[in-house]
Amino acid sequence: MDEQEVDAQKGKDLAGQGRNVYVFMNSLQDLELARQVLGAGNNAQDIDMGEARMIMFRHAQRKELMEHAAKFEGSLIVCPHGRTSLEFVHALSELGIKAYSLHGGIEGLKSRA
Repeated sequence: MDEQEVDAQKGKDLAGQGRNVYVFMNSLQDLELARQVLGAGNNAQDIDMGEARMIMFRHAQRKELMEHAAKFEGSLIVCPHGRTSLEFVHALSELGIKAYSLHGGIEGLKSRA
């Protein structure tokens, strides 16, 4: 597991601390599952794919990237399998933003539901 990945229990702990949880979702059920299993409630929200792509692929000037990236500080990022979220937190890290990727993603959460 990568140092920026967290397991489901640590993900629950982060959500319990009121950290935002951003979900790359395939369906509304993915978002609801993250809310339920992680106990994230309204702190779980869909991540804007355009914004995520801009950050990951540097489709903007550094100042603009920082304006968009700052909101992810301390957040838990969840995707279907854990790979895209890990790539995203690595891109955030390069900008000096600390965020966490849920190891195993939504698929991992399904086994805990």
